[in-house]
Amino acid sequence: MKKLNATQEEIMITIWNYGQPVKRAKLQELLTEKEWKTPSLNTVLARLVTLGYLRIEHDRKDYVYHVVVSREEYLKEESAQKMNRLFGGSVGKVLAAYCPKETATKEDIAEIEEYLKWLKK
Repeated sequence: MKKLNATQEEIMITIWNYGQPVKRAKLQELLTEKEWKTPSLNTVLARLVTLGYLRIEHDRKDYVYHVVVSREEYLKEESAQKMNRLFGGSVGKVLAAYCPKETATKEDIAEIEEYLKWLKK
């Protein structure tokens, strides 16, 4: 799975949040962070199709984009790559970086313990 740049990721997050196939015109409405010009959005969407994240379907005068790679699949792959690159694959180092002892609450610790119990099953 190819890594997404920030713009591609922003568009995919919007599509994932929409939760169903989306027409390009509707997507332009949903992308409120910045005003997208149609040719620019079409270019990014075409790239997402090429990368295999979306599939395109024609609907009269518009296009409908269907998710091929789910948010969960993307997050799993992205997390694994970051964990390997930044922490040498060590889950302990990830926990130490994202949940330092000085700021860990009792709730954080309880959540980690529950997750570890789940992993052991």
